[in-house]
Amino acid sequence: MEKKEQVFQHIHLDTLNKIKNNEFENIGLDALGISLDLKMDRANISRLLNQLYNEGRLIKTSTRPVLFVDRSSLDSAFQSSHIPSIIPKNKNIQDYIFDQSENNIQNHVNSFSRYITNPRHSKMYEPIKKAKSALLYPYGLNTLIFGELGSGRFQFAKAMANYAKEIKFIDEKSKPDIIECLAYTMANEDALIRLLFGEYISKSDTLKKGIFQTSQNNIVILNNIDQLPSRTLSTIYNAILDNSFTPLNYNKSYKLSSLIIGTATTQSILKNTDIRRCFPMLIDIPNLHDRSIAEKLVIILQYLQDEALLIDKTIRISKDALSCFVMSEYKGNLAHLRAEIRQACAMGYQKYIDNNSFFIDIGFDEISTPVLTNIFDINERISELYDTLNLFKNDYLFFSTHQQNPELLLLYDLNQKTSNEFSNVQKTDEELINLCIADIDSASNIQLNTIRSILVHEIYDVVYPLLENHSICKNENLLYGLLLHISNEINRINSNQSPSSFPKLTSKIARSNDYSYAQKVKKSIENHYKISCSDTEVDYIATYLYLSSQWIDKKYIQLLIASTDNETAKNYADYLNSQNFKTYASYIALSSSQTIYENMTILCKKMEQIDRGKGVILVTDYPSIQKLQFLLSKQYHGDFVILNDMSVQNLVSISEKIESLGITIQSINTFDENESSQINQIFSIESHAQDLLHDIQEKLLSESLVFLNTEKACKSLFNVLLNIINDLSIQYSDDLLIKFLFHMSFTLERCIRKEPYAYPKARSLIKNNSDLYNILDKNLKILNEIFSIQIPTGEMGFIIEIFLPYIHA
Repeated sequence: MEKKEQVFQHIHLDTLNKIKNNEFENIGLDALGISLDLKMDRANISRLLNQLYNEGRLIKTSTRPVLFVDRSSLDSAFQSSHIPSIIPKNKNIQDYIFDQSENNIQNHVNSFSRYITNPRHSKMYEPIKKAKSALLYPYGLNTLIFGELGSGRFQFAKAMANYAKEIKFIDEKSKPDIIECLAYTMANEDALIRLLFGEYISKSDTLKKGIFQTSQNNIVILNNIDQLPSRTLSTIYNAILDNSFTPLNYNKSYKLSSLIIGTATTQSILKNTDIRRCFPMLIDIPNLHDRSIAEKLVIILQYLQDEALLIDKTIRISKDALSCFVMSEYKGNLAHLRAEIRQACAMGYQKYIDNNSFFIDIGFDEISTPVLTNIFDINERISELYDTLNLFKNDYLFFSTHQQNPELLLLYDLNQKTSNEFSNVQKTDEELINLCIADIDSASNIQLNTIRSILVHEIYDVVYPLLENHSICKNENLLYGLLLHISNEINRINSNQSPSSFPKLTSKIARSNDYSYAQKVKKSIENHYKISCSDTEVDYIATYLYLSSQWIDKKYIQLLIASTDNETAKNYADYLNSQNFKTYASYIALSSSQTIYENMTILCKKMEQIDRGKGVILVTDYPSIQKLQFLLSKQYHGDFVILNDMSVQNLVSISEKIESLGITIQSINTFDENESSQINQIFSIESHAQDLLHDIQEKLLSESLVFLNTEKACKSLFNVLLNIINDLSIQYSDDLLIKFLFHMSFTLERCIRKEPYAYPKARSLIKNNSDLYNILDKNLKILNEIFSIQIPTGEMGFIIEIFLPYIHA
């Protein structure tokens, strides 16, 4: 048996066994595991796996390490499932093989995850919020969904049913009973009653169960319920109101335990007073034209992705053609839009066949005339469209069966309200600070007359003269909010109740002058009322004064995006500023041709220009971030942090976080004291190691290496070593640098010559030190790309032995 077939049979048997034993969480093998099992070189295994994948015989994942699964085994076991060739990172095999109702594409449409739900730019936010509330409420609420034809009422109802499974409101394996009410007219209205309630058949003395009996503790969807005859509607209403029903020709009643979701095209059904009692939750679905540009864009990309999956072909569309679909109006709502997209795909498919193309191309010629002529309100909405389209780096978007469209995934990510990856910026854990924020929010909304009627006037007379020069006096609400707190505290002490006590503040965010005001207020209150306040009262008053001034002066942390690519920083800033965040995103272009000191000077000047007193978050893709941090800390006198994740998802999350009243640069704490010292340590390591690196390069390696550019190799290896040290959390040493540099230089040379060493102990070393191997493998991948080589398993054994003494030291 040739080696490729040997590899395939190994995966085939593994897939069959795991399907048989229901081990779907562990399904799939990686290249390393296969090489160890078959005692073959990993590089050869990787090559054979790619051949098998390109032949369509294997499915692979987008995870690290990449896992391979036999397609034929899955197709035989799950014939009605459509499994893509590449499983996306946020998915697994189970998501495709266990979802077999109707077809996989339609099920994916009917998930709330397919809707844009961010309240900043979503018309579906309120409907989804209501739908979730109806299902989260104990025992659930019957729901009536309104919307014009084609608005997606029915799909939304099925999305509710899927969400009910997610929250375990109904059994995960159950399917909602769906009834199309248009099929039941006055001529056959008893048929629906029979279907829902059941019927007693006297001839056979049997009871034929209806849906309400077979679907207990499940969901029943009545699509187009407003089209039912009035007598049928009245019968259904009575069953809902009585919470029971009686089968036809029978005298026994049964409890109604199904949750009912109805859809209607008009609100005229509400003229019947019983309808509101039967359906406590009413949801209105907006028309497509009323939805935001972001929502329309996501829907169009979803439809194109679905079409690519359905016809098993790759589809390409230009940004210009996509803009036409987004900006046009569709009288038939979502159904009309989908029909236009399918027509455009069909027109492109004809060219695909005629020209024997690699993909279906959709341009202006494939778009129908009505789509092009129904484009209105361009000036009002075009900037919103371009702000989003500019986030897409390519002029063409591709949709295939192999992977999810990356632009669609980007919009899904942006839809998330916060990013889990940006965990350093978070709401403070300080109870006292959170109480101040809540009190300020309450005071800013409360009626002043209410506060004044509660407060004793003498408190105002005692406190106001002390605070009249503080910015809190610019807002009477916030001032009286503080006085209300003081009044309550005085009442507690006078009534022999324990005063308010909070855990001691670990990070005091108020300024020194706020504490000075607070000390004066506390002292005056104690002297006037002959009481003794707790020490935490000073912290509360100072913090309240500080946060009030921030609320009044609108002083937010500023965001600066700095990129070596001019367009990226501008496009990201434009997008953020179009989302109506409270803070303004600034941007600046850095030149890779300028020195780090010149770029630092430009950044410093820009940060001083935009800083409003609460500091600056600098997000940059500049490569030497450690040096930049070190130099800026010496030059810039304000507060700042540097982040190097310059993805738009991360930027959106940051913008949301810094809107919070209690957020400070100190609470962001991206670079805490330990990290700062680590940065200084890395900087000193680099400064010291550069000399040693230069000596090794010039005096030793330059005379020994034949195929390698010595300078390029040394710089690449040094950066890789620093990353490995960081991942392993071990100390830098000259000894480690020398060992790594020497061994890896000659390893690269051997790989270029295709004369790598074979090391018998390599497999056992990898197996016994899998964590170390994975870290090394991850960081060495860049060398494979730079030098166009593949480091084999045997060489990896030697590299592992270099680091083992330092890990176990």
